Formats: sequence, C-alpha cells, structure tokens
Amino acid sequence: MRHLVPLALLALCPLAVHAAGQDPARRTTVEPHSLRCEYLPEPLAVEALAPRLSWELRVPDQNPPVLGGRGAAVPRGERQTAYRLLVASSPEKLAADEADLWDTRKVASDATQVEYRGVPVTSRMRCHWKVMTWNRDGRPSAWSAPATWSMGLLNKSDWSAAWISHRDTTPLHTSRTELHLPAPRTFRTEFRGKRDVMRATLYASALGIYEFELNGKRVGDGWFAPGWSDYRRRAYYQAYDVSGLVKSGTNALGAMLAEGWYSGYLGYGLLVGYGPNKVGRYFYGKTPALLAQLEIEYSDGTRQVVGTGPEWKVTDRGPIREADFLMGETHDARMELRQPAASIGGQGGQGALWSHPAYDASSWENAVPASANGSLKAPYSDAAGAREVELGFEEPARLQAYSGPPIRATQELKPVG
Repeated sequence: MRHLVPLALLALCPLAVHAAGQDPARRTTVEPHSLRCEYLPEPLAVEALAPRLSWELRVPDQNPPVLGGRGAAVPRGERQTAYRLLVASSPEKLAADEADLWDTRKVASDATQVEYRGVPVTSRMRCHWKVMTWNRDGRPSAWSAPATWSMGLLNKSDWSAAWISHRDTTPLHTSRTELHLPAPRTFRTEFRGKRDVMRATLYASALGIYEFELNGKRVGDGWFAPGWSDYRRRAYYQAYDVSGLVKSGTNALGAMLAEGWYSGYLGYGLLVGYGPNKVGRYFYGKTPALLAQLEIEYSDGTRQVVGTGPEWKVTDRGPIREADFLMGETHDARMELRQPAASIGGQGGQGALWSHPAYDASSWENAVPASANGSLKAPYSDAAGAREVELGFEEPARLQAYSGPPIRATQELKPVG
C-alpha cells in the first residue's frame, strides 16, 4: 500500500509519510515559506511589542511531485530540527545577512513560530526578515524569501489628524414605522506632493464605514472598514501603502463615509425596539466621523503629513442616495460626482471624478470638528432597561490597528437571466 501526502498537509505538519520503500537518494530537506507576522503577510500596522513571527514548511520544488503535482514524496519522519532568523532595518542589510535588529543564531527547535526579541520596536518601524531551517539530518535549507512588517502608530501622540464630520442640524429620527436612510458624505482635500516619494502610508479610521480614494484610485481592496467595535472603548484603524499613488504636484485625497454599525440600523434592534427612541439605530452615536493621516517620506529625507482637519470639504451629493449596512443602498448614476471635461480644460474624455485633483469642490461645505455638533441626549432601551445616553461625538478611548485580514470580495456571480 502506498501513502501519499498532499503538499497542503505538509504545511500544517512537519511529519510526512512517503511511499513505502522510498529511495533514500530522493530524500531532501524541508524549507520555510509563507512567512507571517502576527499571522498576517506583510502587515503594515503591527502593535504587538513582541510580534509573533511564523512560517510554514514545504518540500523544495525539485522534489519529484506526486498526485499530478499536488504533493511530493517525503522521507518518513522528515522534520525541522533547528532554525535561524534574521531581522534587519533595510532590504539591503537583510540581503547581506546584516541582522542589525535581531539574529537568533542557530536554535535547536522544531518551533515554526517565535516571538521577536530584538531591538525594541517603535512607531512606524519597518522590519525585514527571513528564516532558514535544518532538517532531521542536520542539512540546512536555503534562506526563505524575504518578508516585511511595519509597526503601527503606538502612541496617541503619533496622531496629528483630527476627527472631522459634517455640520449635522437634522433632528433625531424617532419613527419606528418609517426607515431613515441618509446618503453617505463624501470628504476630500488637496495637497502638494514632491518628486521621489520613497514611501507613503495612509492610516485611516472612522466612526462609521469608509472607502478612501487617492488621485482617482481606490485605496485598498477591503470593504466595511474599519470594522465593528465598541466605539467608545476603541476604534480600529487600517494602514495602506499608497507610495505608488502619490505624485508630484497637486494630489487629491478623500473618502466616502457611511453610517455602518456606528449609527445605522443594527441587528434586530428595530424589530424588538432597542436603541435610542427604540428605532433600532444610533446605538453608538448620531453623526459619523472620519480620521485619516497620510504620511509621506521622500528620498531626500523630508517628511510630509496630510491629516483630516477643518480645511477638508464635504458634501452629501453623489450617486449613493441611501446607504445602510442592513437596509441596503439606493444608487442614482445621474448624480455621479464628475465634472464635464470642458469645464476643466479637457481633462480626459469623461471629466474628473471627485477624487481627482482636477475636480472643483469649491461649492462643497467645509468639514467641521466632530465635536462641533455638540451634545445630544436621548432615551435608550434594551434588555437592560431604559436610560438616557449621549449620542454626540465622543472620541474613542483608544485607536487600535485592525489585527485581522480585511473583508474582501472573493467571488463574482454574473447573472444569466
């Protein structure tokens, strides 16, 4: 009887079974791959002071494949017996094996996850690392492909941006028989960029859900960011590498901001009469707020920060007329925020979208500090009973990097009829 192990299983278990009577000459070492920091590939905002670094094991590509290439024949009992991990402050140093941040040396262990114990980490610190392993016969693998991780904004003082919102003078919705589905707000600002951008990182958060755009391009591939939290205790933020989107000259940065979990309909609240005035919404507050900080590093050593503030513009115009996480969306394509090409000197054939630097947003309102909408008290009901709550802006006690993978679209279904 022959026992064959798919390659996917080898990544989970260093002990693999080979075909009975395997020729010893075909034996080969296992090698590390799929390097991760805090269980994520190439994370940009790690907050753990001793990040967990992990890898998987596989059979090198030169091993004869089995099962049509889905697996490989491995000597019985093959395993990792030691590892060495290097962490450097630059890719050049890592390539030269100059581990100025941490060098574990050779460690006799079958562990495929270790905690970083090198030079103490600081905000924005960028770390480059690789690992090699030894097999049961003491033969070393080649170095793994390099990987990186970046530390997040670890201190409150690292944030210079301010929470902003729109001027909200609308009354609190109190009807349980009529839905209230306000349009999302669109925010934008412009800034001057220089040549030779070395690195640009956007840190973004919201009380609500956001989608950022920079110079007409969507930032990231996630949805429903920054994610649900108890907003008074913490708000999540994400970090995005936008180095390829910042250009010399005028740049435009903006976001669409909807209510999401913060102030939209939530769970079965409307059905059972939970929340302020028992309407099933406003569980955390009334008016969504936005926070963003774009940090640009240039090759000449200078640094530029573009953060949310009162100079930003905001509008409720646009094609999305209603937006709610549970109740759905109404989209009117006739109201797209695009200016005619003729009005901007022939910019493209269709004109500039709202997130393009050629767009004229002078008719938009000025954004306001989120706190400018003031206090708003309301009666609140849930299983714990009735009480009064504050629905005005309250700054979250903590900004915390979102520690999981983003929500992504993984499949598209095309209608056939």
